[in-house]
Amino acid sequence: MDEEDTLVKNVQSGDLASFEKLIDSHSSHLRAFVAMKLPVPHLIDEIAHEAFVFAHRHINDFEAGTDFGKWLRAIAFNLIRKETLRHQRAAKNQEKFLDHCLIQSSANEGFGPESAVVAYLEECLRELPENQKSLLERKYSLAESSREMAEALGKSEAWVRTTLCRVRTALRGCIEEKTAAAKA
Repeated sequence: MDEEDTLVKNVQSGDLASFEKLIDSHSSHLRAFVAMKLPVPHLIDEIAHEAFVFAHRHINDFEAGTDFGKWLRAIAFNLIRKETLRHQRAAKNQEKFLDHCLIQSSANEGFGPESAVVAYLEECLRELPENQKSLLERKYSLAESSREMAEALGKSEAWVRTTLCRVRTALRGCIEEKTAAAKA
């Protein structure tokens, strides 16, 4: 039985000091694994920490004699996937909200003048270059499809979708900046 197996068995028996040794021996490799999969500095330590916490809570599910590092990486991979999906859902929700605000703003209904988000959106829209305003008008006021816009503008559908995504992202950032400035 090698040293790692002994440490695992000790942890399974309740020895916390042995778990600290396991953390010390696997921390840098686990952090490197997380950094390769999710190169977001503040999430590297968080995911690695969560993986060790999960491993400690479920140490009795681990079979001594198998690869502890591989088990940790599998835990971290699942946490990375969970974080990625959470981020995708949040981005999708923000995009839907922004789409909703754009539609409401173009129709001038549903929001009163007291709505700061709509006011910020309208300010941000005024700051856009004319070609981007035109693209948004085609999408939200004229309800043209990506295909129709691409044909009218002599561009590809991928260009239309990518440009719309970039404009929405810029608008979202502009609104967030104005909101943060108003709170400060």
